[in-house]
Amino acid sequence: MVKEIKLGEQNITYTLKISPRAKRLRLAIYCNGDLIVTQPRNLRTEQVDNFILSKSAWIISRINNFKNSPVNPLNLLTRRDYLNAREKARKLVIERLEYFNSFYNFKYGTISIRDQKSRWGSCSRQGNLNFNFRLLFLPPEVSDYVIVHELCHLKEFNHSASFWKLVTHTIPDFRALRLKLKNGQLI
Repeated sequence: MVKEIKLGEQNITYTLKISPRAKRLRLAIYCNGDLIVTQPRNLRTEQVDNFILSKSAWIISRINNFKNSPVNPLNLLTRRDYLNAREKARKLVIERLEYFNSFYNFKYGTISIRDQKSRWGSCSRQGNLNFNFRLLFLPPEVSDYVIVHELCHLKEFNHSASFWKLVTHTIPDFRALRLKLKNGQLI
């Protein structure tokens, strides 16, 4: 449901999603400036409003940052682009997974290629690996980092020191690549 709230001098429109699986309130701001608030079922409207108000400086800062940033062409890719690139992305991911797994020798299940807005990849407890088709359009060293990151979650399902040590085994400069990915320096 679409709602509006006044933050400072600005009226901010946001989408409220009520999730039976959510354990706590969550804010997400996408690169197009969309604000999404995910709420557990049992919270009252006042609690949601107070939470948003408590984060108002951060929300306004992020939205303004996205408005003033140059447009990232990766965000302009459409559903048609996804359908056209999905199999090529799958081929790339499988090739790189096989290469990097020769160092790790982990067992994994299904490999899925998806059109996701906020994730580059994920790993399920069952060992299934999911990747964003946009990996195809990233610099090779950055897509390799994402692939290795998810591969290492097969052994360490967390972001502990042990996990990062596994990543470092094949991607020693992962910190710089992670920062590029986080800051949107992808082209």
